[in-house]
Amino acid sequence: MTVFGVSLELAGAEFLKIRDSEIAAMADRLTLSFWLRGYDNPAAATLRMVDYWEKLLRLFPFSKLHQGLVTVSVRAVSPAEPILCEQAYPPPFDPEPAVQLAREFQQADCAYQLECAWDLMLFDRDWKLSPARLSLWCFGPEYENDTGDHVRIEFGPEDPFLPARNEPVSVRVAQTNLRSLMKLVQDIEAQVPVEKRLLWSESGENFAEKIARWMSAEKVKFH
Repeated sequence: MTVFGVSLELAGAEFLKIRDSEIAAMADRLTLSFWLRGYDNPAAATLRMVDYWEKLLRLFPFSKLHQGLVTVSVRAVSPAEPILCEQAYPPPFDPEPAVQLAREFQQADCAYQLECAWDLMLFDRDWKLSPARLSLWCFGPEYENDTGDHVRIEFGPEDPFLPARNEPVSVRVAQTNLRSLMKLVQDIEAQVPVEKRLLWSESGENFAEKIARWMSAEKVKFH
């Protein structure tokens, strides 16, 4: 499906319902999940997980505008367990210390999380390029993970990727942000052995259909 001139299928986006209906009333949060080849062999996956983490951090377009700290956390066994280790880094962020920290915890039941920002078009009295918070994850093959993905990006609210009603400018803004998202997908696929990827929201609603429904209601056409 192509929306705003961006082909979601070409970027490998599929959709999955993976949360209970009890959270449907909450603001939808957008997540991109990747499954990697070779994770069916836990020993081999454990040897490569830090390499995948390093590639993700080195290709990721970290915000040039964000002035806050970037925080890396190491978790073990499951999300219910306390954080094993946490470090915060001032801008500009250099991935090397986060990679070295991950190497100290290169275990099959560990997971790495990086809380950071990238730049999107956001509204704050006017549309402008601004830092948008998100989380990057890399999961060990034996870490307890409800969705079973191996690499994950939690974008937060999906609003920056959707046009607002009665705001024509927001259509162009959504197109710009979607292109940034799809460029990121392509960059990741070029660096790590992706077997499957899913673009999903907590409510389970199809993200592409949500955009298409808006286009139909507003009688918007894109070429």
